[in-house]
Amino acid sequence: MYKTFAAIILILLCNSCKENFTKLKAGESYDEELLKAIVPHNYIEYWQIDYVYGFSPKKIFSTGDKELAKQILIPETVNGNGFFSGCQPGYCNYRIVYLKNKTWHYVQDTEKLSEFIGEIDNEKEAFLIARIKDYDIDNGSSEGNGFTKTEYGYKLKVHKYNTCPESKEAFIVTVQKNGKFKEVKNRGYYYKSKDCIVY
Repeated sequence: MYKTFAAIILILLCNSCKENFTKLKAGESYDEELLKAIVPHNYIEYWQIDYVYGFSPKKIFSTGDKELAKQILIPETVNGNGFFSGCQPGYCNYRIVYLKNKTWHYVQDTEKLSEFIGEIDNEKEAFLIARIKDYDIDNGSSEGNGFTKTEYGYKLKVHKYNTCPESKEAFIVTVQKNGKFKEVKNRGYYYKSKDCIVY
């Protein structure tokens, strides 16, 4: 009787220790979708996300006072810098342009992006902080894709991808409400190949 009772308590304790991670859907895990979920830290009149390919920006999202944004022309940037660059062998990135106190400002690097995000309001902002720290989201596996809300912020499952040899390494990280990031655990490789991906 005592052993049975002890076994039941042990099972209940083990189950309560398990963390339930929710996987981001494939369509929600791309950079563009994460960026759209930003709730800016400071009050701004308007903001937009530009996708820059070959130094030519194209607006892909905007929100706020669009009439005011039409009245105040966006100044030309002096460079094509941005964050989350890619598109081998070409060049592409993202940037954010926002209107605050009727003055245009640019977010063209990860430091400014982190400042623009400010306090973490949702899981997508938490994943953006992980992306800033060079971690990725795996659309195809829950080993590198998951989140759970905690009293201090979010705990995330993310991964790091290597092209040669092609591999994926799983990590548990935390992002506090104030944006502070911490790697908690390296969970090892969950995918390894002998192949190299060459661009």
